[in-house]
Amino acid sequence: MDFVLWVCRVMHVVAAVVWVGGLIFMNAVMNPVLEHANETRSDATLAVQKRFFGFVWMSLWTMAATGILMMLLSPQFRWFDLSSPWQKLLAVKELSFLVMAFFSWQAKKVFEQMERSSSREDDSFDGWRLAYRKLLRRTVAVALIAFLSAAAMVVYENPFG
Repeated sequence: MDFVLWVCRVMHVVAAVVWVGGLIFMNAVMNPVLEHANETRSDATLAVQKRFFGFVWMSLWTMAATGILMMLLSPQFRWFDLSSPWQKLLAVKELSFLVMAFFSWQAKKVFEQMERSSSREDDSFDGWRLAYRKLLRRTVAVALIAFLSAAAMVVYENPFG
């Protein structure tokens, strides 16, 4: 059982790093460079961003499956019980995950509008791109809340020993 828990934790962390690390890279590195080079509408730029959504969904499903398994294997987990700090932090982490998934779904829809407006070469592209960037940044902000909750959960995981 310890091996299963260890594998779940590793896969959970790797999926989080891929998802959130990719978002941070896109926000902090790729988008500023593309804006400086006036390449935000290029086919290569759109292809890279489109390809990243596959990694987002793969990470999302991996995190959901491993998170549920780790939650069910935890001796501190009890359904609908928020009496301990660990359980409250778990609820914050779960809510954060759901908000991140919703923002990623919205970002996918906004990106599809970006692609359409880019192919028509109309003026709405910049508005869609701005909305897309805001969604990516919001996802990163919520991810930070989830990371802090996970770190705090470790503190409360075994308070007596």
